[in-house]
Amino acid sequence: MITYHEFLEQIREQVSELVEDEYTVRIMPVRRNNGVVLDSMMIAKPGDQVCPNIYLNQLYKWHQGGMSIPCIAERILMQYREAVPDESFDIGTLLSRESVCRNIVYRVVNSLRNKDLLEEVPHRDFLDLSLVYYILIRGTQIGDGAVLVRREHQKMWELDDEELDLVARENTEKLLPADILSISEMMEELSRQIGNSTYSELETEEVCRESPMYVLTNRDRQFGACYVANTGVLSELARREEDDLYILPSSVHECMIVPVRCGQDPEELGEMVREINRTQVDAEEFLSDSVYRFNREMNQVEIAA
Repeated sequence: MITYHEFLEQIREQVSELVEDEYTVRIMPVRRNNGVVLDSMMIAKPGDQVCPNIYLNQLYKWHQGGMSIPCIAERILMQYREAVPDESFDIGTLLSRESVCRNIVYRVVNSLRNKDLLEEVPHRDFLDLSLVYYILIRGTQIGDGAVLVRREHQKMWELDDEELDLVARENTEKLLPADILSISEMMEELSRQIGNSTYSELETEEVCRESPMYVLTNRDRQFGACYVANTGVLSELARREEDDLYILPSSVHECMIVPVRCGQDPEELGEMVREINRTQVDAEEFLSDSVYRFNREMNQVEIAA
């Protein structure tokens, strides 16, 4: 079996042979959340404004499982052709100030694990987390996705930090509204997704009576943990529960919430969070080992453990 670096070189050579001479095929490392670095193949011809990222790390596992280099190269080209926009597409329109001000949203990341990234991008610190900004892209010729806002973008659009954060908050609440589900609702939703009816209504109701628990996310179920920084959303739930809230980060996509009255010790909750992070959360989706508390009287979030 060839090594991973040999695989990268062979797959680059194979794709280069399949495309026309004017195309350039390169492999470059791409830094993602929490310092995770993935290898991306970029296929482009002169004048291309957009170059899709085709990540190769998972494809090496396909090769280890028996898929040939030529077959993987054909899959890469198919993925490229599906993702590349036609020649009439103008990225300038997408990145104009008018367009981005309607589509900038924020996500939350761990500050320490993204220290290098945060030196390059505008962000707002929040306890041991940071809110970073993205341009949400939907229904265009380059498909759905998001583009990280960097300082050069901010300067080009003449958006100061305060205006950028305000626009992002408004858009996030409008385009990716918060969703708070009871644990029974989340279990039933997951059950439907996997086509499994394991969880009965009686079982989930019993869980909720023993320990009221909620899932904080957004309607898309993607990067919904950013609402840990939204006191408006948290205060509404605290008002309904008539109690402060413990917030347990599950991943960048969601947080678990339990009322303080349930009696769990925050240190024990912290141990549970750390164990789940070590055993069940992908490195790129890790958010924090901390347990947070929403203080309804102060209307603020603080680190509890």
